Amino acid sequence: MTFGGSGWYPVKWTKRAQPFQRLGSALLAILVMSLIPLTVSAETLEEIQAQQDQLQAENQELQVKLDSLREDEAQKQAYQDTLQQQIRVVQEQILTTRENIDDLNASIRELTLKLDASREAVQDTIDQFKERLVALYTAGNVSTLEVLLDSQSLSDFSTRMELLDNMAAQDEELVAVLESYIESTQADRSQVQAEKEKVAQLQITLEDKQDELDALYEENRAALGEIQGQMYATENQMAVNEEELAEGEAKIQAAIEAQKKAEEEAQRKAEEAAKQQAGSSENGSSSGNSSSGQSPVVNPPSDGSGGGSGFNPIWPLPGVSLIYSPFNGYPGHKGMDIAGPWGTPVVAAADGQVIEANNYDSWGYSWGYYVLIYHNGTYSTRYAHLSSVAVSTGQYVTAGTVIGYEGDTGNVTGPHLHFEVYENGTRVNPAQFL
Repeated sequence: MTFGGSGWYPVKWTKRAQPFQRLGSALLAILVMSLIPLTVSAETLEEIQAQQDQLQAENQELQVKLDSLREDEAQKQAYQDTLQQQIRVVQEQILTTRENIDDLNASIRELTLKLDASREAVQDTIDQFKERLVALYTAGNVSTLEVLLDSQSLSDFSTRMELLDNMAAQDEELVAVLESYIESTQADRSQVQAEKEKVAQLQITLEDKQDELDALYEENRAALGEIQGQMYATENQMAVNEEELAEGEAKIQAAIEAQKKAEEEAQRKAEEAAKQQAGSSENGSSSGNSSSGQSPVVNPPSDGSGGGSGFNPIWPLPGVSLIYSPFNGYPGHKGMDIAGPWGTPVVAAADGQVIEANNYDSWGYSWGYYVLIYHNGTYSTRYAHLSSVAVSTGQYVTAGTVIGYEGDTGNVTGPHLHFEVYENGTRVNPAQFL
């Protein structure tokens, strides 16, 4: 089975093509010079992305802090509402207690007036006793017997006797009633006075409780204000970070656009050079290779190999090891074709920035759906003929991240992954790194 390539024209490095090596070297130098802005941009992108990651991590921490502060605020506010309700209840109890004290004072005043009146009645009775005693004393020590003996008749005697008895009985009864009333009134007043003292103590207790609640309310209000201040500062910092993130994203998009334009320009120059070299080498070479029915021998230039430091990619198609077509397996094939089941996950070979993620053009310059990733400013990798793309342009990925799925889009005759490695813009054999 033959699988389609990348759509690039072959550069034949044979003995017959040696006269064109100088031209190839010159074109390579031009490409390297054209890619200098790409290297700078890649480094800038890495720096910007690092700042973005730092800002995002900081905002995540701030969000956790903000959520915690909001929970504290809700708890403090609920406690504040409870305290306020308790204060209202205590205030109502104090008001009721003061009204009870006023009622008790009125009762005490009423009982005092009654007691004073009873005491005046007793005093009047006593005064009457005194007046009678004085009258008897003034009459010359007259005894009751003498009063009776002075009676002019039996009827007069009976009348005087009854009168004396009635006076004595009335006096005794009156005194007894008055004394009983005084005792009752005095007891009532004492009870009311005791109730008043009890209610007054309750008022003191309630007022102390209100003072305690007021202190708790003010303390909680201060704590609530401090929490709200922290929330305000946290939200402001997050807003500042969001603005910086937006600025960083704009810088990334600008750098990506610049890189994309530079890459397209480098690709165009490389294609033109390849076409020129292919046409020159075909005109100057013999047809011996074609008579054999085999593809010409295609080898990378001696100065284009070498692993390069800082670039150690992993296998891009985990679980699949079948290589249908190696680098230069046929003329113009500048990648490695790895064939597995349709839909097999494709992973990033190394950490880097997604520069292109073509998921809209199924032909895609014959690559079909593809992903291009810049790694360290020197190396980049391309993953072509995907069935679908799982990343977006500008996204930073780590080695092993799924970036798409094996497919058969573009110039192919069957599903496979076309994997390319670029060194300073020039495609090199991926096998030397894997």
